[in-house]
Amino acid sequence: MGFRSWLRERFSRRSRKRTAADTRIAPRAEIAPGLPADEWEEVPAYLPVDPAEHMPACIIASAIAAGAYEHSKLVVRRVSVANPEHRRVAVIATALGAGALDKSAFSVKRIYKKKEQKGMGSKHAA
Repeated sequence: MGFRSWLRERFSRRSRKRTAADTRIAPRAEIAPGLPADEWEEVPAYLPVDPAEHMPACIIASAIAAGAYEHSKLVVRRVSVANPEHRRVAVIATALGAGALDKSAFSVKRIYKKKEQKGMGSKHAA
């Protein structure tokens, strides 16, 4: 066993999982440093559409996808609409970030909002 093999074994994901399992203490899950996951909920990027409204969306999507191939087959598994709350928060966050760095590009991966606590009626997203 060489030095590189020892390093690979020592710092691999599998060995980290083993050491975490050996401690038998479950660490508190965090979405970011200092923000426990049990106090926050994820805001979905897309919301499901009412099944009664699926047909027009499916017909339009099929017509666009088929194009000149009239013998093609398209299966629509799910129809969703963009969540306006998610879009609004993403636009604000990227605008604030772009204000500091002029020539930059951002990608919003997840948006969380604080869960409602007893006596608190706030629904702010973060």
